[in-house]
Amino acid sequence: MKANFRNILCAAAVLLCAAACDKGLNGVTGKPVNGGGDNTTVLEPAKCTNKIVAHRGGSAECGQPDNSIASLKYAMSLKLYASECDIYWTKDNNIVVAHASSDYKINGLVVWEHTLDEIRKAGNLKNGEKVPSLEDFLKTVMVDGSCTKLCLDIKATSPAEYGQKAVQRACEIIKANKAEKFCEFICTSNSTIASTASTCQSAYGIPVGWMANSDPTAYRAKGFTWANLSAKSYMKPYGSRSIDEFVNAGMQISVFNVDKEGSTDGNAVTAASDVQTYIDNYSKLRCICTNYPKWLKNQL
Repeated sequence: MKANFRNILCAAAVLLCAAACDKGLNGVTGKPVNGGGDNTTVLEPAKCTNKIVAHRGGSAECGQPDNSIASLKYAMSLKLYASECDIYWTKDNNIVVAHASSDYKINGLVVWEHTLDEIRKAGNLKNGEKVPSLEDFLKTVMVDGSCTKLCLDIKATSPAEYGQKAVQRACEIIKANKAEKFCEFICTSNSTIASTASTCQSAYGIPVGWMANSDPTAYRAKGFTWANLSAKSYMKPYGSRSIDEFVNAGMQISVFNVDKEGSTDGNAVTAASDVQTYIDNYSKLRCICTNYPKWLKNQL
């Protein structure tokens, strides 16, 4: 009788352990990689019913600082496909989420010349938040029921090595947190940084959208199958590129930014005819980025 009781307890313990092993950061459930039998799991976001990416979390719409946890939570509250944010490598081999100035400064400090802690000590965001790290963002989105991914913007840097370090280190942090399914990259047109991003795409299985004003042949030569292009700079009628040019070549395409009238974003289209064009071609797009996600969601 005692032996049978011990067997029952052991069986229950095994079941509890199996359930626990299928949990990750913040309790989000995961699935075995490739259906394998080991304990390695890749966590997945909930199913999303739209293709909208909130530029900098939709900060222009919600009034919170860009690249803040508050703006990220705003995007999540709208159940958007993704929230775009900017990433940089820091001196202590961390990844900070912030939009640096044109001379690569955050809180007045050149980002790669300082540690994350030094950058934080130099000042908080306007809402009182500390400057967030990539891990802070991952912990926020990786919760049960969340469908929102992070669209991580790899910025052009000079020297280019710091953009290369940003994507490489970001991938390492994402893998350590089993967050591959919660993250995508969009990458500057800089050819050197793009080559590193393409290598990381293959090594870590995280999609990358290249932002080069090039035809599909150039994309494939770099190893990319996804083009992410400025609606105001590269897409017709303002530029030479078209949605069908990439779709007909068997490539994915997304655009940024499609905004309401009054937007001050230089990369945004706001005319009613432009907005309608992207609404009409919505089914062809991989995703569509905007500073006004709630507004765009209502248009769709």
